[in-house]
Amino acid sequence: MANSSTNPTFEEVDKHFQSADLSAFQQGGKYHISASTAASPAAAIPNVCAIYKVVRPFLVLVSNLPLLPQKWRDAIKLFIQAMDSFCP
Repeated sequence: MANSSTNPTFEEVDKHFQSADLSAFQQGGKYHISASTAASPAAAIPNVCAIYKVVRPFLVLVSNLPLLPQKWRDAIKLFIQAMDSFCP
């Protein structure tokens, strides 16, 4: 998938989502975040990072859409930078 310095295409993001196993994030899935998981940040980090890696290409795509106000795009880009540091 595209890195933070490139803007992925719609097709790339769609292919990424189509190949993602979203059931892993739903109740009973390997990366599901429940109230008990969320109560322990150390235990929740791998789950949060796993779902972030699924949605990251979409965030990159949206962060480059000129129809969004610049401040919105900047905020999304800052979030991406923070999460990339948090979830290498």
